[in-house]
Amino acid sequence: MPHKRAKLSVRQNDRKQRGDDLAPQKDSLNNEPIPKGLARVLNAATIREQYRLKKRKLEEEGDHKPGDKRRKVDGDAKDSKSKRKEVNATTKLVIKPGESIQHFNRRVEDDMRPLVKAAFQSSNAAVRNTYQAEKEAKLEKQKAKAVKEAEKKAPSKAATNPAPAPPVVADKHAHKAKEFLQHSSSAPRRLNDIAQAPPEFKRLPRGAVSSEHGFGGKRDGVISMAQKQMMEKERENAIARYREMKSRQRSTGDKAEGQED
Repeated sequence: MPHKRAKLSVRQNDRKQRGDDLAPQKDSLNNEPIPKGLARVLNAATIREQYRLKKRKLEEEGDHKPGDKRRKVDGDAKDSKSKRKEVNATTKLVIKPGESIQHFNRRVEDDMRPLVKAAFQSSNAAVRNTYQAEKEAKLEKQKAKAVKEAEKKAPSKAATNPAPAPPVVADKHAHKAKEFLQHSSSAPRRLNDIAQAPPEFKRLPRGAVSSEHGFGGKRDGVISMAQKQMMEKERENAIARYREMKSRQRSTGDKAEGQED
């Protein structure tokens, strides 16, 4: 079969007949595919010579400067813009041979879309301009009307009815102190001042009730030293009475057991 390799012995005989370390043949590089980049490097001299010949030919044919771009020149020497206009005017949207109706309709829509968009924008701009002009005219009419009415009413009011004086309203809180009053002490208060004594209240705060012992009174739950001593004595007396009661109960119990025996 041609797609299978020959036997090992056949391949070894062919290798012996060809020999080892042979020089490359004449057309080995021409038949072998080479990348384009490597081909440009190898054929750099020929490519450069072809470019120079092409450039010299263009300079001989017409007025060509080194910095100018190459342009295609027609025989009639017409501008490209006029050509486009003529082509657009002469060409008509005709169905092409082998083209379906669906593709033809899509091509027609693509060609007409810029025209429709431009017409829509121009119509919207005209509508906006007319609306703005009508709005400004209406505002001017209203202003003129208001000025005329003010001119009519002004002399009649000034002649007949003088402007009444505003009524005087009594202030209900005139006798009360205002908020944010300044402190009358001469020493200024600073942020890091140290208090040397607790504050003294000369009058009761709002909602406070005076006690019998004086201003401030005693706080709820605070016990003085005398009350604490009295409570300790009462506790010791209660413990002593409890122990006496227990000893009496034991003695009466022992007596009852001796009588039963």
